[in-house]
Amino acid sequence: MKSGDIFKFCKEVEIMRLIVIFSLLLSLSLKAQLSEKFVTTLGGAGIDIGYGIKETFDGHYIIVGSTTSFGMGASDAYLILVDSIGRRVWERTYGGTSADIGKNIILNPSDSGFIFTGYTTSFGNGGFDVYVVRTDKSGTLMWQSSFGGLDWDFGSDITFAQDGDVVVVGSTYSSKYGKKDGIVAKIDANSGNIVWQKKFGGDEDDEFVSVKLTNDGYLTLAGNTKSYGDINNDFWIFKVNNTGDSIASSKFGNLNKGERCYDFIEDNYGDLVFCGSFDTSYYNIGKNIAYVIKTNVSGNFILEYKDAGAFTDDDKFLAITNKCFGDQYFLSRKVNHVGPFGIDVQPYLLNHNLVYLEVNTYGSLKEDEAFDVICTRDNGYAMVGYTKGYGLISDDILLIKLDSSLLNAEYIVGIKGNQGRKVEKEIYYFNNVVHFQNQKKQFLSYELLNSLGRIIYFGSTTQNFIEIDPNLDSDIYVIRIVESGVKLKFIKD
Repeated sequence: MKSGDIFKFCKEVEIMRLIVIFSLLLSLSLKAQLSEKFVTTLGGAGIDIGYGIKETFDGHYIIVGSTTSFGMGASDAYLILVDSIGRRVWERTYGGTSADIGKNIILNPSDSGFIFTGYTTSFGNGGFDVYVVRTDKSGTLMWQSSFGGLDWDFGSDITFAQDGDVVVVGSTYSSKYGKKDGIVAKIDANSGNIVWQKKFGGDEDDEFVSVKLTNDGYLTLAGNTKSYGDINNDFWIFKVNNTGDSIASSKFGNLNKGERCYDFIEDNYGDLVFCGSFDTSYYNIGKNIAYVIKTNVSGNFILEYKDAGAFTDDDKFLAITNKCFGDQYFLSRKVNHVGPFGIDVQPYLLNHNLVYLEVNTYGSLKEDEAFDVICTRDNGYAMVGYTKGYGLISDDILLIKLDSSLLNAEYIVGIKGNQGRKVEKEIYYFNNVVHFQNQKKQFLSYELLNSLGRIIYFGSTTQNFIEIDPNLDSDIYVIRIVESGVKLKFIKD
């Protein structure tokens, strides 16, 4: 065998060895990271709220919301990436010196990054303006955009259009028609520039709260209207095409009763399912029960479902998602208990005929709400919102992960249990950064070794992360925290 052939053969063997080792490490990593159920809180000493959640392409969870604990202003839009067992990987804030809120988020398949919407008083034309932000997969800002009039304008939800640009919906008091109008805008995903924006409404208050690109090829918007139905408020279903032209509009509600829509889905049968609340009081003074309406994709009524619960004053379905496999609907129900138990989160399950299946309750003795729900790839569910309980100083983001058994699960890993698994020097690698627990900001020294056991470099830190040189050769590396002897083996691509 020639020397060149020998070198090529050895190189191929080495590549195969690395592939085998990487596969083993990946398998072990996935097994170590697998956690089907947990509860955890996220945030700082201020008020931190999670409004939207998605599962990322690599099995993590990205949460969007607001924080007064970190950032530049009165509140900042807040992104947190959480791994599959509830540990914080990174967090970022966005906005200026005033108030900025993130409400809903989508994953960008072109670069595994994120695009979210909300509202801001730091930028724009006056009052609150609609706020749209694009980041890369590490949360680094790529662009931010705001738009609106001289009055208040809010972004509520975001989705992709057929051509890859993004569509944002919300409400505006910079009205074209009435007191408050629904607003829908298309944004260039590459630049953040507005392609078009439209307002819809009548003489009274109207708003859009959710948007989906449905299988009929249209952008379907859900919201609330006082202009086209009952003055007390009705569910509002609206459709526009890719240029923002209105295609259809319909409303649903009970005569002289106030209904409010918070979210909707297109289910696995192509029907639309809307969730919210129904006011049972005589004068519509806010004695709400949980409410669901189902229509076909054209907005024709099929079924409705009401749950009076414990006949409290504030009972609502705040969010809904499909079961990933099967024909069930999973909802987040807000229930306001009479007595000392406060507001709780209730995972709630209906079948596709809107027949009740199961419900359970999670939360502290204080206020707990979940504003968004998703079905996860393990056929479980994740819910995000806020909590005032668990001995916290102020509001923190509440993240609940449930497994596929959902409501029959007798135990989920609680706050203390989850922290008990967070060993003080536990470390993990993500995106050229090694993360570890160092809550007390201790002085720690570390060593980085290559696959031959040679020390590449060493250093010290009082932080909870170590940045790995992106110019290092592709290899298997070991990083060791010297004081504790804890090691992490990882692949540098």
